[in-house]
Amino acid sequence: MKGLESKINRVLGDVLGDRLESIILFGSSIYMGHGGDIDILVVVDCLEGLEEKISLEEKIIECLSKMFGYRITFDVHILDTRGLDKNMEVGGFLSGLALGYKIIYDKLSINGKILGMLEKLSEQRYIYLNRYGEWDISKIAKITLSIKKGEKDTDR
Repeated sequence: MKGLESKINRVLGDVLGDRLESIILFGSSIYMGHGGDIDILVVVDCLEGLEEKISLEEKIIECLSKMFGYRITFDVHILDTRGLDKNMEVGGFLSGLALGYKIIYDKLSINGKILGMLEKLSEQRYIYLNRYGEWDISKIAKITLSIKKGEKDTDR
């Protein structure tokens, strides 16, 4: 996975330059160890609007697909820092990070924000549905929170 991560970092750095703030891998490839695609959350400093967001997502997908010989499918989601904060709300798009995530590039100290969201998720009952089933996010958030805090402690 390290080779994959470094290639993703390189492509996103080339496409976004100094605008790149964070890269997070999430989805079934992280929480199940395999999946039909690789989900990537990309955080940039600022987006001019929906048109730019879509254009950048398409460009990144094309560059990544080309780099990996079109053997891997990528699902790229770009948020700017404002959109990131909005989606950190309980029930927002990023609540699914409770199932598992891996930060592969970060200038924002984003893990603290994610852990804060996981704390909130763990305090209330929240059910997440996807094609793999029904997930009790509050219970999973508690587990993920414990794991991530443990990882943080071992990094010292």
